[in-house]
Amino acid sequence: MRSFLFTILVAGCVVAQAQSSKTYLIKAGKLYNSEKNIFELNQEILVKGDLIIKVGKNLKADSAEVIDLQNSTVSPGLIDAHTHILTIQKPTDPLETDILMNSDIERSLRAVKIGRSYLEAGFTTIRDLGNSGMYLDLNMKRAIQNGWIVGPRMIVSGPILAPEDGQFFNLSLQNRFVIEREYTVIRNVEDARQAVKDHISHGVDVIKVVMGDGKLILSLEEVKAIVETAHQFGLKVTAHATYDLVIARALEAGVDGIEHGYGIADSLLDLMAKKKVYLVPTIGTFESYRELFDPEKKQSTENMKSLEEFTKNSQQIVKRAIEKGVMVVNGADMYIYTEHPQGVAAKNSMEAYYVGCAKANEVLKTATKNAAIACGLDRRVGVIKEDMKADIVAFDGDMEKTFTTSLYKMKFIMKNGEIIINTK
Repeated sequence: MRSFLFTILVAGCVVAQAQSSKTYLIKAGKLYNSEKNIFELNQEILVKGDLIIKVGKNLKADSAEVIDLQNSTVSPGLIDAHTHILTIQKPTDPLETDILMNSDIERSLRAVKIGRSYLEAGFTTIRDLGNSGMYLDLNMKRAIQNGWIVGPRMIVSGPILAPEDGQFFNLSLQNRFVIEREYTVIRNVEDARQAVKDHISHGVDVIKVVMGDGKLILSLEEVKAIVETAHQFGLKVTAHATYDLVIARALEAGVDGIEHGYGIADSLLDLMAKKKVYLVPTIGTFESYRELFDPEKKQSTENMKSLEEFTKNSQQIVKRAIEKGVMVVNGADMYIYTEHPQGVAAKNSMEAYYVGCAKANEVLKTATKNAAIACGLDRRVGVIKEDMKADIVAFDGDMEKTFTTSLYKMKFIMKNGEIIINTK
């Protein structure tokens, strides 16, 4: 019996090894080089197993399967650095509704579908930043790594570190338990240090902190303690900060990134560039916001003008941030119900960036090289070159000429050398 089991195990290992060593030669009509931030013509990519072996012209690979993408724009796999795949809500519902209405199992099963939608939209990596119960995000990450479910590579934060009200406002007394279930509450400096250590013991990849959305705001000393402890263990800290007061405090505390930054002052953008702090502007286009929040077009003209002004200002922030040398990182924060798959809807942030800066290369950089740096994965993904993971996607057409339409037309998706989609 033991001999039989040993034979089966050895045979399985041989098959797995054979599968992992498959070789592909990808012929790209136009290749986005994220290191140089330029597009290059008629490049070839040699992939063996899960790695990129060589990039150049007229590569020799007699035994390789040829993938013809000469009418496409090829790019490193996309990265969304701000997702919440374990929560979803209707536009008019408060944030806590989903948690109160759905069990951890239901949220996790739903997240399987959402995660796959990201991969099939071309996102080979996502960074999930909380609103995921008590480490449900870690369960999802492990399930994908173990091959139990199909989804993008995940970088996860675990429960968000937050003031006592979390991000829930005016909760009834009997429902306040959801704060402790969804957040790690910080009441003092020692809480701050211990929270980071607890997260590290669970195996998170990044620390996410909410500076404060309501009346309560984390103190400078508390945020400094979070940052110092995280950095001591080699983890980055990214801060949910939506207005200038809390953004300034987060920057003074030494955070690595700012999430949202709606209406951020130019002086703070200058400070971010100086401190090398990245910005994840979780914005969309006016059309996408209207589709989500006013699909029947019943809201007043005044409300729509305010929304249009907000989107224009947000898109200009992206442009100014890039001009000032701030590292802009793609992140959609797409947790609202939509008729589109969540992964497809998440691309609207990139479309909004394009409206702001009108440069396809700059937008792709936010979702490849820049996002890989923010996720701590820049030695593995985000660039198509030798010895990097074979995360490669292709868009139909010429991204420089037809960005907003090509963005949604996937021709080819490869993650870790495994073909997910190849429309041929």
